[in-house]
Amino acid sequence: MEQTNEQTASAVETTVPDTQAINEQASTDAEQMLELPSISYDDVLTKIALRHGQAQVEEALKLAIAQEQQAHVAAYQEWELEVVEVEAQRQEALAHNANLAADSDEQVAVPELPEQPQIDMSLRRACYRKEHVEVDLALTTEQQPARTEYDDEALVAYIYPATQAHSEAQIAQVKRERFKQTRRQELAQLTVEVDGMVFDADELSQQRMARKLLVMEEQSSTSWVLANNDVVQVSKEQLFSACKLASEQQTALWIGE
Repeated sequence: MEQTNEQTASAVETTVPDTQAINEQASTDAEQMLELPSISYDDVLTKIALRHGQAQVEEALKLAIAQEQQAHVAAYQEWELEVVEVEAQRQEALAHNANLAADSDEQVAVPELPEQPQIDMSLRRACYRKEHVEVDLALTTEQQPARTEYDDEALVAYIYPATQAHSEAQIAQVKRERFKQTRRQELAQLTVEVDGMVFDADELSQQRMARKLLVMEEQSSTSWVLANNDVVQVSKEQLFSACKLASEQQTALWIGE
């Protein structure tokens, strides 16, 4: 029986952590929590549904988490005490059965240790602020289902979309098309400056300038609408310079690919 007591003491010492420190912390936390109103995760979800401000929601969520932690500490303390009792019963049953044959009718059932209490993280995570992560779906290289990752410190749920596995050739084609689109947009906004006047230099404007130059006499001038919509008189030389600069800038855009 003395050996059984030693085994029980050893098992209890191994199973149960430093309860004194936990009890002291729990007592302090309990006193602080008594001063705060009780709030559940359902209450937090209600605030979210009613579109309360994010700061108010997060404050309520932090309070609900703190209260859940406090309840968990209390449940853990009860579990520790139960472990001590059950472990003693286990050791007594094991010691009793050790002296009996395996098929003896006097064998007694060995009780199972109680399950350690756990916090259901899904309850609090349902209240986290949600952020949709931007993913360039046309350039992904791995096929993955939609998923959610949780930052339990920041109380944020990051939502990722489903992705497809694209080949290098597909990605290269997408990048090429995007480059061409960007180039077209840059060309559409192109301007050139001649003698302090800013001319539109997109392809349509270049065509208009070229057509006008074909019919203009030397040393003549014509009315022209600038990029800022001002109507001015420009000489053939000035218009030629603007058309030439526009063509050179467009060429630079194409060579830049």
